[in-house]
Amino acid sequence: SGEAPAEPVVSTKTGRVYEKRLLQKYLDENRQREPQTDHELSSDDVIPIHRDPPTVKPRPPTLTSIPALLSTFQNEWDALVLETFSLKQQYQQVRQELSQALYQNDAACRVVARLMKERDDARQALATLQAQVSAFEAPVPQPSKPDVMDVDAGEESVVVDAVQAYYEKAAETAKTLSKSRVKREVPADLTSADAWKKAKESATIGSLHTTTKPGIISLDLDQSAALLLTGGNDNHAEVYSRTTDTVIGTLKGHTKRVTSALWLAGGGLSASIITASADKSVRLWTAKPANSEEGKDVRSMGWTKKNIIKHHTSEVV
Repeated sequence: SGEAPAEPVVSTKTGRVYEKRLLQKYLDENRQREPQTDHELSSDDVIPIHRDPPTVKPRPPTLTSIPALLSTFQNEWDALVLETFSLKQQYQQVRQELSQALYQNDAACRVVARLMKERDDARQALATLQAQVSAFEAPVPQPSKPDVMDVDAGEESVVVDAVQAYYEKAAETAKTLSKSRVKREVPADLTSADAWKKAKESATIGSLHTTTKPGIISLDLDQSAALLLTGGNDNHAEVYSRTTDTVIGTLKGHTKRVTSALWLAGGGLSASIITASADKSVRLWTAKPANSEEGKDVRSMGWTKKNIIKHHTSEVV
């Protein structure tokens, strides 16, 4: 049959192995003659063979026809579509989780930025308040202790009395000068309040400092009223020329806002500048040689740092 026998038997005459069912059928049809021989073969001449384990028939081929191939392809396609659908569901879920995480991160960053801005504003307001309080507080004179030396009780009392008399005299003089200041006459050339009410705007200058930290704290004009010196919250001081309507110098170096900026010796292109800042430092700036040629090359003009004073223990106003 070309297949493994299900019930194998062996012939005692020839030693050949046959399928029992097929051998019995052949013997019945050919008068008990063994296949391909002239030997007579009876059932006593056949010995069954016991298999351990039994032979398993191979699976018949399934891809031997067009319908079998189409069925296999259909099953593979269904499995592929199902897997793709599962992957798309997982992808959509991951996208939603990522979108939610990004939204939460953005909200957290906004909250942190707002809190940092409020903290900086509170620190700045506190520093300004402390500076104003320290400026308006009158120092209380305290008698200094005399130097330690070998003196008797009488000489020590004389020194204390002298120091006390000095402070009393100073307080009396300050009171007298304060009264005279109140009675001081107003200069004749001082502009009256009514005149200021009638004043009109003659020009408008755009933003001189950066927009990230806007605000001008200090302002000073030179003696010709042509150069405008400003100090701002952006840690810089700038020199603006009203003649050319341009910024001809930016003074950079302070690490905190510039609280005061002043011209020295009346100001001008060749004059020096002094600036004070909340970073507890005072800086002196000298003019560059090219400042005497205003309008020729603005990029070569400016002021350079000459000296820095860092002996202050608090904000300089």
